[in-house]
Amino acid sequence: MGIFTVLRDPTALRGASLLLATLCAIPAVAQPAPDGRNRQEIVIPDFAARGWILDLGGGCRGTIGRMKPDQVVAIDISPRELKEAPTNFLKIIMDASDLKFLDGTFNTETAFFSLMYMPPDLHGKIFSEAYRVLQPGGRWLIWDAVVPAASPLPGGHDIYLRTKLPSETIEYGYSIARHGRTLDAQYYVNLAKGAGFKVASLEEQTSPRRTFYLELRKP
Repeated sequence: MGIFTVLRDPTALRGASLLLATLCAIPAVAQPAPDGRNRQEIVIPDFAARGWILDLGGGCRGTIGRMKPDQVVAIDISPRELKEAPTNFLKIIMDASDLKFLDGTFNTETAFFSLMYMPPDLHGKIFSEAYRVLQPGGRWLIWDAVVPAASPLPGGHDIYLRTKLPSETIEYGYSIARHGRTLDAQYYVNLAKGAGFKVASLEEQTSPRRTFYLELRKP
């Protein structure tokens, strides 16, 4: 209660580029993480964006849609996630590895803690598609977590956030499946460069859990 909870069934990963969650709840007040850990604080100031904003994995929490409801086009592979998101922005069922938009449709793209839920074997295609539908000079804003590689011990990787938007503060909890390698900022930077992006900014937070903000630009 009081957080957005996102659960993951690792057996359902294959063939899906975005698989987010099964339970969402909007908090009334700030609460500690269930296991007593401190929450990672993420501050998202209002950012300038021209025209439509493509939000990859924007179901359930709808963080970017909450900020800019008149501009956001949120895509998610899960109809359930889109239905659970706030209703005041455009939502479309779509696979991030197979975007149904024309080249250069968007000037701004976002991904708020959604890349970590996309199968790594699809990440290359997802970055290529994000590059394709972005206009020259456009930017992709990414907020995500560092997910350690799988270990012999069972269990995923948990992270708890307190996200401060210009008009509200919301909290989420995530449980993320681990894969054969660590998914960190450098991993995504390498994918971005391989797709043709330039890195405009990279900010990393190391405590209490590792998160990062990455801004990419299309030349």
